[in-house]
Amino acid sequence: MKILVISDTHGHIEALSDVLDIEGQPDAVIHCGDICGDEERLQKLAGCPCYMVAGNMDFSWGLPKAELVEEEGVTIFFCHGHRLGVNFDTELLKDEALASGADIALYGHTHVPEIHEDDGLIIMNPGSLCFPRQAGRKKTYGTILLKKGEAPRCELHEL
Repeated sequence: MKILVISDTHGHIEALSDVLDIEGQPDAVIHCGDICGDEERLQKLAGCPCYMVAGNMDFSWGLPKAELVEEEGVTIFFCHGHRLGVNFDTELLKDEALASGADIALYGHTHVPEIHEDDGLIIMNPGSLCFPRQAGRKKTYGTILLKKGEAPRCELHEL
């Protein structure tokens, strides 16, 4: 199973078309917030189940603040991260994800891609498809590859 992970598109979801050209059809898409009104367009463009949470710029759709998804025996916690202080560190995110029984924690908000492991939890920020803030300002996204009985493979990609 392939899950595409994106965040911080801020009303410019059309960049997802470029990702789909590269990655092919995913089995699901997780958007970590700041969708900014593109919820329906995301669902149509992706053509697969889309899981979304509200970011600090999302005022419509009544999206949840955080969500849990279980696929192939792997539990994924995701949120935007602004309520958990991700501008400073990922400790609160880690604590909330572990308390939820998650194997993977995803977040956005910083527009900076990163991936690391902490206390057995994979923590990933896919960065931003539209407004990157890291050195080099490359547009980024993440993928999660899940195969029953195997460890999840989380990767970051530049567009």
